[in-house]
Amino acid sequence: MKRLFDKKDFRIVRLGGTDAKGLTDHFATFRQLVLENEPAYPGIDRWFKDKVVPGLRSSERVALVGYLKETPVVSAVVKRGDDSKFCHLRIHDDVQDANLGEVFFALMAFELRQIARTIHFTLPEGLWESKQDFFRSFNFCEAKKAGTQYRLFENELSCRAPFQAIWSAVLEKLPKLSNRFSIGKYSMENSLLMSVRPEFSKKLLSGTKTIEVRKKFSLKWIGHRVTLYSSHPDKCLVGEASVDKIVVGHPNFIWSEFGNELGCTEQQFLAYTNGTDSVYAIVVADVLPYRERIPLAQISQIIGTDLMPPQSYCSVEKNEPWAKAVSIAAMLHSTHHTSSKAI
Repeated sequence: MKRLFDKKDFRIVRLGGTDAKGLTDHFATFRQLVLENEPAYPGIDRWFKDKVVPGLRSSERVALVGYLKETPVVSAVVKRGDDSKFCHLRIHDDVQDANLGEVFFALMAFELRQIARTIHFTLPEGLWESKQDFFRSFNFCEAKKAGTQYRLFENELSCRAPFQAIWSAVLEKLPKLSNRFSIGKYSMENSLLMSVRPEFSKKLLSGTKTIEVRKKFSLKWIGHRVTLYSSHPDKCLVGEASVDKIVVGHPNFIWSEFGNELGCTEQQFLAYTNGTDSVYAIVVADVLPYRERIPLAQISQIIGTDLMPPQSYCSVEKNEPWAKAVSIAAMLHSTHHTSSKAI
């Protein structure tokens, strides 16, 4: 029976050279998923041993494994190069979601964003006939007879498209996909972007500061995830957090209640709140620093738009370029994992 699932039940793990060299649990799971295709692809075990494993070890290839409630249900392999290839993508038949293939195509393209000029893949003729609308939505517009026949009993076709055309389609799909999937502990659908001075963003990420103060804010943001932007001179996305609660009050009250959690001196606080009758104390929780800060220039280049950071904060939901940027920031970090134990 096919089953629907909540996005919180699904996670994706990225495998690389460390997994292939150490033969981790994730690698063993990935191998099992791939070799289950042996009936349709005779000799896939040799391909796995002779091509995939060396490719992972040399970083020529990258693999992805999707887990639904910790059950492995999706496997994918990408070969990196000027003419890159989607080598393998299998989604178990009992997983029903029209957008799951889109998520993996997006992640596979993401792996190639600084490398590929073109991307190609092969597929059985029947799959092209039944799912060509899906492939065309990524600008794979036609399929030709492949030079190599991998399957039994069905013609193999080949699709090819320029990377920039594929990437353009990925960017258009990101806002929709972010509402459907979580691909790790980082969120693709943060609804708020907050600009924080570098000295305070570092304290938020380290946990020595748990409250951010604003002269203007809204109680509607309680419970929402917020992406943190470290302002000039950093100009980087640095992590994310949750708005746990908001306390509104006179500056004197806020300082007396929360002075030790603001991460600033009383002089700094009074200079900021001078002449204000009330301020918003935004209590943050579940802070997740990014493994690497993402420069504004880099994320702008990836989405092809010059991003303008807010002076204080802005709604991501109403800013499509930033919605794409936040989704990509999550993609950059969500498929990372610390390798499980070797077997």
